[in-house]
Amino acid sequence: YASLTLDHAEETVVYTYGHHDSSVRVHTWRTAANPAGYLLEALLPAMRILDVGSGPSTITADLVPKGHVTALEYAPELLTQARSTAALRGFTNIEFVVGDVNGLDFPDGTFDVVHAHQVLVHVGDPVQALREMRRVAKPGGIVVVC
Repeated sequence: YASLTLDHAEETVVYTYGHHDSSVRVHTWRTAANPAGYLLEALLPAMRILDVGSGPSTITADLVPKGHVTALEYAPELLTQARSTAALRGFTNIEFVVGDVNGLDFPDGTFDVVHAHQVLVHVGDPVQALREMRRVAKPGGIVVVC
């Protein structure tokens, strides 16, 4: 397994499957329609969306046509593939950032939608992760965890 100790957190994030090419390749079949199809109809053009644990950004890219998306990933090496995914689909309104769900580096109430697919199983304190996702969501915003 792969383990990354985050300097600003007191826990270790463990991604059991690692970021080997074969593991990441499995993630590329995912689209927003697979785990979060119900969310797509709720997205509006002016929305700001945070995709936590974006990985190769195949889900992230599906969220883009209706708004601005910030793709957050703790493993910087995955953002190279994520940028390629966005470029292949012709999207220019995705911002790619390295970050930690347990200490999101965004002001309170920044995003209309905060989305996380298969993230909570990989963090040592999922309740803190949920608190952070809620904190950066706007009042009345949507936090989607699947």
